[in-house]
Amino acid sequence: MITWNYRVFREDDGDFIIREVFYDDDGAILGCTAHAVEPCGRSLEELTTSLADFQAALALPTLTLGDMPQPSMERPTAPRGCTLSSAEVRAKLGLHSEVASPKKAS
Repeated sequence: MITWNYRVFREDDGDFIIREVFYDDDGAILGCTAHAVEPCGRSLEELTTSLADFQAALALPTLTLGDMPQPSMERPTAPRGCTLSSAEVRAKLGLHSEVASPKKAS
């Protein structure tokens, strides 16, 4: 299950912003939002919770975009020799290869 929290980032220009950071099951960082996020809520209670979550981010180590894992530029390759023709699929599933023609009314 992917989890997330808010984290403080130091930008290249020296500014500090908050981003959402996403983690895998082992707690390793998967990535972050491209842009800063802001506190929000549909009620004052939700806004209060959002602000508390932002406040919690201040207690965690500051990150930079350089701390984020870089996406792999390798293109996935399709397995070789694992493709079947439609006739082979029909045969494996026990389907007839002929399509029955509709009967004419007498």
